[in-house]
Amino acid sequence: MSWTSAERAQALIWLTVVVPLFISMAGLAIDGAILLAGRRELQSVADGAARAGATRVDLARLRDSDGADVELDAAAARGATQSYLDSELAGEVTWDARPHARIDVQSRRVRVTLQGTLRTAFLRIANINEVPVEASAFADVRFGIRTGSGS
Repeated sequence: MSWTSAERAQALIWLTVVVPLFISMAGLAIDGAILLAGRRELQSVADGAARAGATRVDLARLRDSDGADVELDAAAARGATQSYLDSELAGEVTWDARPHARIDVQSRRVRVTLQGTLRTAFLRIANINEVPVEASAFADVRFGIRTGSGS
């Protein structure tokens, strides 16, 4: 089958429009997957760090109150949270720079917020070299025996 010059021109126009569109869609899918995986990883680290800090109870206060008053040892909670972050974020190659951590320790709650930037793969063509990512988590001190639906 022989193509006419009009058919060849139509095919050329179609290819010049559709091929870049397919490549850009594949690039967005890949960069989107990188972004979601990085966000999930950051959330996992934030969750673990908050839980690690929430285990550091002020034992002297607990003993003095015969177990009625449970509060966190703020320094120990902050230290445990930071140690967890140091161990989990050591040697990560996903991030342009180590994610910034903000740790807030209250009497019965540890809150961790992580902010980082991820390198893009295909969005660099559009001069988007990195994308900011943030995750936050908190963990509360729980004590006593709970029954029913956890209330």
